[in-house]
Amino acid sequence: MIAAAYSAKDRKRWDTFVRNSRNGTLLFDRAYMEYHAERFVDASLIIDEADATLALLPASRHGNTIRSHGGLTYGGFITDGRMRVEKMLRTFDAALAFYASAGITRLEYKAIPHIYHRAPAEEDAYALFRRGAQLLKREPSAALHLIDTGLPGKKRNGAARAAQLGLRFEQVSTADVLMTLINMNLQLRHGVSAVHSAAEMNRLRAAFPRSIEIFHVSDGDGHLVGGAIVYVAGTVAHTQYLVASEAGRASRAMDFLIHALATRYRERCHWLEFGISTEAGGQVLNEGLMSQKEEFGARCVCYDTYLIDL
Repeated sequence: MIAAAYSAKDRKRWDTFVRNSRNGTLLFDRAYMEYHAERFVDASLIIDEADATLALLPASRHGNTIRSHGGLTYGGFITDGRMRVEKMLRTFDAALAFYASAGITRLEYKAIPHIYHRAPAEEDAYALFRRGAQLLKREPSAALHLIDTGLPGKKRNGAARAAQLGLRFEQVSTADVLMTLINMNLQLRHGVSAVHSAAEMNRLRAAFPRSIEIFHVSDGDGHLVGGAIVYVAGTVAHTQYLVASEAGRASRAMDFLIHALATRYRERCHWLEFGISTEAGGQVLNEGLMSQKEEFGARCVCYDTYLIDL
């Protein structure tokens, strides 16, 4: 078992492995990971066994700490069907030894939530336990199971009312107008701006046109009243951004939008996922936000981060 630092010459091998893995998603494509490369010191690893790639670990260095990855929502070991529990124990040992030799004292490991697994891939959960990892953060998200769960009747009725009022749902090719609405909403409610700029979202959407999709909800006069930016990642359609204006809320635009997204992705994905609803590393639950998601039939999926002291 050999752990080696990722370098640019490994890009094709990395991306091919991600596409063929059990739990790799859009976020781990090097083009996505590197769109904001200037913000992070890459510390990703490739684990090889018998001249074949066994696992990848997307990671960044922050002083004496490794995070997997500082710029991604999640980022544990990416594996294919050859991984076994005993091999994962040795994979962790190889990675920890590599980082320790570079002066690293902490590993913050963001496990990939199970809904992103195309096949069972939780060997890392056992290895974390065996290597004495501590749960550092647990952040609840909410996901709607698209296969056998429809929207509750109240939400379906709200979507029907919105349609009667003339609301329209359409896919668009650029994020500029929607990001303006998103930032206005974030500033008004939380005093913050979106993680991505409109220019960044446009670059990402151009690079991944089948995996990043942008939608508008407009009223009968053509005014934007809501919208979404969706990442299609394996079995999950993840709403990276989801917004309704004040006028949109009055016309049930969110009910209309979620119904349209659930209908659109039911054939492609198992889950429609809405993101975390906590602050302070999971210690503070935004009960109102979580309740809104649960009213659509979504239920809790946890994003866990573990700490290993090297």
